[in-house]
Amino acid sequence: MHILDRYLTKRFLTFFFFAILASLAVYLIVDPIENLDKFLDKNIPWSEIGRYYLLYIPFIVYQTYPVAMLLGTMFCIGGLTTKNELMAMTASGIPLMRHLLLLTSLALLLSSFMFWWGETIVPEMNRERLAIWRQQVKGGEDWQLTDQGQVYLQDRPGRVLHLDLYQPTTETGYGVDLYEFVSGEIKLRINARSMSWKKNHWELFKVVVRKFGPDGENVTRMENRDIELNVIPSDMVELQVEPEEMSMEQLIRFAERIESTGGTATRWRVDIYSKVALPFAGVIIVLFGVPISAVRRRSGVIFGIMISLLISFIFFGIMQMGKVLGYREMMDPWIASWMGNILFFFIGIFLYWRTPR
Repeated sequence: MHILDRYLTKRFLTFFFFAILASLAVYLIVDPIENLDKFLDKNIPWSEIGRYYLLYIPFIVYQTYPVAMLLGTMFCIGGLTTKNELMAMTASGIPLMRHLLLLTSLALLLSSFMFWWGETIVPEMNRERLAIWRQQVKGGEDWQLTDQGQVYLQDRPGRVLHLDLYQPTTETGYGVDLYEFVSGEIKLRINARSMSWKKNHWELFKVVVRKFGPDGENVTRMENRDIELNVIPSDMVELQVEPEEMSMEQLIRFAERIESTGGTATRWRVDIYSKVALPFAGVIIVLFGVPISAVRRRSGVIFGIMISLLISFIFFGIMQMGKVLGYREMMDPWIASWMGNILFFFIGIFLYWRTPR
């Protein structure tokens, strides 16, 4: 590796890791300020609180990684610009493109690592962390999951169960739909307002039973009805994991499972594509950050930090807006997840083209 390349690599990685540590410090100060009273109200030991925040660290690193990439780029190239080092390099025949290619290559390596990190370390740590939150912090309350926590399962061959939401503390499901199929045709559909676990079986409430046969549809209504299902309350909890608790492979399997039962998996498809979009946002951020930081300014370090945070805020705002549009089926899941990356890619190309070289 050329001496100049080693110099730039060292500068970039130094600022990058410093930004990661700064992000961790902010998270680990702000979050306890907001939530420490919730832990103490439940008399949770300090050792368990410490374990919760240790488990939180991988997810924080994963989420703030693009911001750290931008800060690393801005301070690496911006520092060279401020000290006229970049001008001297350009005058000696070293183009800006060389620096861009070097930092983009580093970003690609780091993004690949973060993708692996998000597929292996983060889901496992999040499962343990959220288990502490649900069981110990929220254990005495009726916490509910949104439609993101819907339950879909194939109870047995030819029978599919769907719940709008499930409350573990009361062992009660709401918005119950049960379908039975024979040779691909629906023969029985049961709708119920709710269902509850009663010692060793499930009981449905406000029930409507529809049977389909050669003579048409036969509808029966009843206040309650016992039903045998090959699932118990603990199984329901396991089926309600959040996207950040699953790897991409697990999300794909879950989405296919929903779609195989006739459900809509658009939200989960958006989360699947986001599993790739977020790690590789680092590459786009570098492509965007190099031209900006290569322009000479008289402003100091504080201005650089403010610009970086503003750009990060806009970038994450666009990514979140894209996900919301995808969740609402107003945009293709792939485009929704990658909207921020696509937009900033073209802006980065334009800025590089306009930057004096």
